[in-house]
Amino acid sequence: MKRTGRRRSSVWDCFEQVGNFVRCTKCDATLKYCGGATSSMMNHMSRHHPSTAPLDEDEKPVICTVQCLEEESANNSDVTQVAIMSPNLNAAAGQAERDYGERKRLKRSSVWDIFIKVDDEVHCTMCDTKLKYRSSTTSMMYHIKNKHPDTMPNDGVSLATHAEVTELISKMIEKDLLPISVVDGDGFRELLAYTVHNYKMPSACDITRLIEGHFHEKVEELLVQLGRVEKVALTADFWTALPFQRYITVSCSFITEEWLGRSAVLQTHKLSSDGHTSTESLTERILNTVQTWGVAGKVTACVHNNTRDIFSANTCAHVTWDYATCFATTLQLAVNDGLSEDLVRIIVAAGKLVRHFNHNLLASEALQQKQVQMCLPQHKLIQSSKARWDTICDMFERLLEQRWAIKAVLSDRTITNRQEAQTLEIEDDCWQIVENFTPVLATLKWATTVISAETEVSISNIYPITFSLIQTHLMPKENDVEQVSEFKLKVQTSLRNHMEVGIN
Repeated sequence: MKRTGRRRSSVWDCFEQVGNFVRCTKCDATLKYCGGATSSMMNHMSRHHPSTAPLDEDEKPVICTVQCLEEESANNSDVTQVAIMSPNLNAAAGQAERDYGERKRLKRSSVWDIFIKVDDEVHCTMCDTKLKYRSSTTSMMYHIKNKHPDTMPNDGVSLATHAEVTELISKMIEKDLLPISVVDGDGFRELLAYTVHNYKMPSACDITRLIEGHFHEKVEELLVQLGRVEKVALTADFWTALPFQRYITVSCSFITEEWLGRSAVLQTHKLSSDGHTSTESLTERILNTVQTWGVAGKVTACVHNNTRDIFSANTCAHVTWDYATCFATTLQLAVNDGLSEDLVRIIVAAGKLVRHFNHNLLASEALQQKQVQMCLPQHKLIQSSKARWDTICDMFERLLEQRWAIKAVLSDRTITNRQEAQTLEIEDDCWQIVENFTPVLATLKWATTVISAETEVSISNIYPITFSLIQTHLMPKENDVEQVSEFKLKVQTSLRNHMEVGIN
């Protein structure tokens, strides 16, 4: 059967052809007309005149091919019948096909509202620009963004408002602890200008006001939460930001109604730079914090990390809580008391060796090569810090791990000259002390880690850990070198004195 001619698309009810262009009779929009395609006109009607958009998909005749199977009464030849059926026939099947077509059209990029495909090219219907087409819409998106920004498609995705973007920027600065000046960076501005159309970048003052607003919201939430708790414990943390600038940060810990442990920073006070802050002055600052946050009468104790016991509950009549030195600080004092001159000399020598490899590029690269050759972990050496004794343990563990790679670099005269090697080399008996001393430091570091847990109540662990250290881990052993045995005994004595623990 010969197929009848293809009928005219109903989109022409809304468009008229003018040369190589078509004009919309409803809004006078002009589109490029190429190759007899009506896709751009259909897309225009769907986007700008949806109420009058033609329904060509439902109007098209459905051509079906029916294969007749061989029957007993028929001849052996197969007969192919072609019938033209109305879409109303077999409505369920037609609806399924339309649903599939709708899902398929949802995945179609909206750049095709502006471009039409002609062979291996795409033509812009707004400016007649021709681009090569290789199954990607990226070049078309760039063209629309740069040449026709007002018609930039969004593929059905709801774009965030400018206020929402500004809010997210302020929260990013808060969470990642970024400087507010990041909004003034050229690269950051270029990024937002590209990703958010016509976005007006806020100033640093605008972001500051937003962050301050978030801060006041958190303050109100914390005040409500503290008003519901029965008891709180304070922590006074002394710290230094610059060589001559000291601060004290007051935080609190409490248990919520759901029996969850929580902690929050309340206030940070700047102390005098001369280092002679009186007990009365410190107590006044803490009392001011307690009254500001409405927890007066709820404080059970105040734990501090000051090595000088300058707090006393008897200094002020308004102080109703006890002061206690942080156990981690007590442990640090005990470790410092246990370090002999020999151990300090080894720590200094080890620190000098680490600095050499961390600051000498040639030695650092040579160490990396030796690590590969000896199948050692490719780790950098760790420098200890005077403020944290546990970093001595980290430094010693890493030196022991990389000992033979370090020796190989120091023995290579193309990398390290003889005089420098003699200055840096650690003697074998010192390596033995380091090897014997490191497990003791690791045990003390473990005790500090356990007692410093933020989400778990740790006060009940203090005395069990103290007795475990004194009676087990700090007891001298037969294979201990003299310096390590002396260190254990000194730390034992210091812990007993600070924690007021008897021998029995």
